[in-house]
Amino acid sequence: MVVSAIRVAICRDSGHDPFPETCVEPAFIQYFNDFDAFIHSESDIYVDCAFSINNERIAALQLLSPACILINAVNAAPGDLPKAFIRFNGWAGFEAGQVLEIAGCAGEVPEIVLQFAMACGLTCISVPDQPGMVRPRVVAMIINEAYHALGEGVSTVAEIDIAMKLGTNYPFGPFEWGDLIGLHRVKELLDKMAQIDHKYQPAPSLVAAV
Repeated sequence: MVVSAIRVAICRDSGHDPFPETCVEPAFIQYFNDFDAFIHSESDIYVDCAFSINNERIAALQLLSPACILINAVNAAPGDLPKAFIRFNGWAGFEAGQVLEIAGCAGEVPEIVLQFAMACGLTCISVPDQPGMVRPRVVAMIINEAYHALGEGVSTVAEIDIAMKLGTNYPFGPFEWGDLIGLHRVKELLDKMAQIDHKYQPAPSLVAAV
């Protein structure tokens, strides 16, 4: 079990921070807006909230091993990334659940990651290593159905958002959630799922909105 101080470097996403500014011991967070400064810090865990799949960024992160490398890569498939990387759900709009949803762990979640999550007040949950994980996948489908309803003239954006919040007690309506996440990310996930089952095909009105 990890008992000594855990040094955590977090590369920020300009639009969203899924982790708190500070946390309790034994984790100590240092935030970076610059990727080069981020990878040159001396840390036990590197959290790339602004991750994008490109060879240069992946190669730079690989050099940080054997430190734990967590990347915000909700839509990635297992073959897209090195096995040492741990994906987490860093999409906006999922903070209320107090859950750190991760995928890609070879076997059990590293103890140091569990300790970091606990220090942030988060419950760490390991989910199947597939595009969309669990919660983003479900929300993407809800957003898609909302755009189908909009395109078919069932109701308006405002009315659908209100109905979903009042009827399901969700923190956001589907259109609000889509704006928070970024519709391009939602469409990318739906496109990947549609390769397996056509029912996930993005709604024409969602495609137009993107």
